[in-house]
Amino acid sequence: MNSSTSASKPSAWGRLLRQYVVSCALLAIVLGTLLVALDPYDTGRLALVRGSSVPHFGPRLTAASLARDPEKNAAIIGNSTVQLLDPARLSESTGLTFVSLAVPGTGPLEELVIADWYLRRHRLEHGKAPEALVIDLDESWCRADGRLEITNPFPFWLYSESTLVYIGNLLRLKSFEAAARKLKVMVGYDPPIRSDGYRDYDAGRQWDAASVEARLAEKRFDPTLPDTIHFAAIPRLRKLMDAVPGNAAVVLVFVPRYYTALPSPGSNGDRLLRLCKDAYRRIAAERPRTAVLDWLVDSALVRDEQSFWDQVHFRQPVARIMERGIADVIRETRTAALPTLPTPQQ
Repeated sequence: MNSSTSASKPSAWGRLLRQYVVSCALLAIVLGTLLVALDPYDTGRLALVRGSSVPHFGPRLTAASLARDPEKNAAIIGNSTVQLLDPARLSESTGLTFVSLAVPGTGPLEELVIADWYLRRHRLEHGKAPEALVIDLDESWCRADGRLEITNPFPFWLYSESTLVYIGNLLRLKSFEAAARKLKVMVGYDPPIRSDGYRDYDAGRQWDAASVEARLAEKRFDPTLPDTIHFAAIPRLRKLMDAVPGNAAVVLVFVPRYYTALPSPGSNGDRLLRLCKDAYRRIAAERPRTAVLDWLVDSALVRDEQSFWDQVHFRQPVARIMERGIADVIRETRTAALPTLPTPQQ
């Protein structure tokens, strides 16, 4: 073997390696471009393939699509504690078009991000102006130590205002799996999610008295009150309220719990709950067409064990009562006259 032959081998390997790297880079660019264009989660950003239908992903992912439907001029915001509120029934009784954006296992941080996404997409995509928001106030909204925690992973990037953040996080293996599932929906192989986002956790479940009674009997511990009461969700909710159209109704709903989960009268938990309710009532008083519905009280409703799966998840009979109450309030607040502003001095 002469010296020229041996010298050519490293050169050939070098060219092959460069070609491989360039080919991989080009393939990644092409696949990434196709992924962004297909828009597997139907966010409406940079998509060449339009349409507001996605497969049966988890609610954390599907809410990005559901919330931007231009026809949905009313939304339910919350977690599994309002999951049984049926948007179809609320639509029928109010004359609006509701979508459920309830995402199990979330708290104020995630829910307000989804609500903000809903409001922003209706502005950006020229959809019908939002006319009603129903916001679930569960226990997590009453945390009083100035902190809010995320108990389950949440794709904040999917709802980000930054397109770069969205693209950077979209380029992952799971998104390619999502794209394949969306293609199946597009060709009619798989059904899309229900267009109003309703997911019925009651359907198909057997109510078993013994197991339910055990869950309902669980003891609740009385919390220690912090030195300074600070509900961290309050300023975040105020900021969201500023983005809600002035003629839209906002209903803040304290969701019911089974009576064994309610704090004992005079306890720290009772004091904290009263302070929390007062704080949200003050927010409601600051804005026209805003109301608080409080089902978080001891009543016959929350003492019927057959109406609950556990201490915080109710069944269909409770959902029907709440839907009627919410619809009544929305009709009342939407017809109420807005306050007359003073005429500016010339």
